[in-house]
Amino acid sequence: MVLSRCFPHVINICCQHILAEFTDVDLVDKEVFVGLAPHSSPERQTFQEAIKRDPIALGRAVVRSIRASGQRRDHFNTVILAGNLNKHFSIGDRVGVVVPPLQLLRDVKTRWDSVFHMINRLRIMRPV
Repeated sequence: MVLSRCFPHVINICCQHILAEFTDVDLVDKEVFVGLAPHSSPERQTFQEAIKRDPIALGRAVVRSIRASGQRRDHFNTVILAGNLNKHFSIGDRVGVVVPPLQLLRDVKTRWDSVFHMINRLRIMRPV
């Protein structure tokens, strides 16, 4: 029984160590946002080029800035609704993509899968 309660904790510790090697956690804590534009379109970017930009830290910074206040969250929702209504969003050649009116999810250190959910939601909301 003790082993079953410890297993999620061990998984969380392992995930945190992997993320610490993959991303600069202090970048978000210091509220430093380096929004370097990619040299090429995201579809043509190599994996190495994308990793150099530290996508997890950039994603955390975007989520943190949008969720910093109720007004920003409301404005984000307004942008989604207006963009869907006026068909402003596109993905590649597809124009008029409808984006679901969802809010961005924060990464929570105590939940090992929260980074996955944060990144997945950012992917869904990318056209915005």
